[in-house]
Amino acid sequence: MKLNELRTPSSNLKQRKRVGRGIGSGKGKTGGRGVKGQKSRTGVSINGFEGGQMPLHMRMPKHGFKSRSKIKNKVFKTDFINYLFEKKALKEKSSVNITQLYEFISAKKHSHIKILMGQKLKGSISIEVHAASKGVIKEFKRVGGEIKIIDFKQFIKDIKTSNAKNNLDSKVTKEVKSKKSVNIKQTKTVKDKDEVVGVAKPKKKKSTETEQIKTKQKTTEIPETDDKVKKKTIKKVDEKK
Repeated sequence: MKLNELRTPSSNLKQRKRVGRGIGSGKGKTGGRGVKGQKSRTGVSINGFEGGQMPLHMRMPKHGFKSRSKIKNKVFKTDFINYLFEKKALKEKSSVNITQLYEFISAKKHSHIKILMGQKLKGSISIEVHAASKGVIKEFKRVGGEIKIIDFKQFIKDIKTSNAKNNLDSKVTKEVKSKKSVNIKQTKTVKDKDEVVGVAKPKKKKSTETEQIKTKQKTTEIPETDDKVKKKTIKKVDEKK
């Protein structure tokens, strides 16, 4: 017999008074609420109000808290492993890592996993767990399986260190990318300024071969004689006349 299974006989149970069912019942018309006033109306939340002074439930001291360091326990039985065998999610003589077990059980991260004895195992398997009962260890040995018990505190420390390293690596990569982007922007702005101001670009030097050819042509040209120059001037004067 348990406390939740205790039941009183129906003869001892007192039925509630039905209110507002005529004068003869003694609770008709106003139904025991009196006449007028805030308490005679519906939808009034006046319970606990003490006329403006600090109510009792707020004067009492607070107690209890939710601990952040509380360990979340997740327990499962050998029945679940047999279920995985039936659904062909696991094969016999396979190994299940602790991270895979979190996904199978759908447990929250940083939760403590324990396995208990239920049905007899239908196949051998090697599994990683934080805790196990004596009966389960015997059952795994009987089938030819293996249970690796991992220290829970060390497991959490390893996760935290790996997360810290990942965060550092991500920060370093972001800083490197930001520096590269700043350098690219600076080079672009410098080019734009040069184009706006109109900085004279250095001209390419002509090849020496072309210069030599031009000098040769100048030397080979025959200078005009004085007679030819005089004839040209006389022609121009005649045309003007």
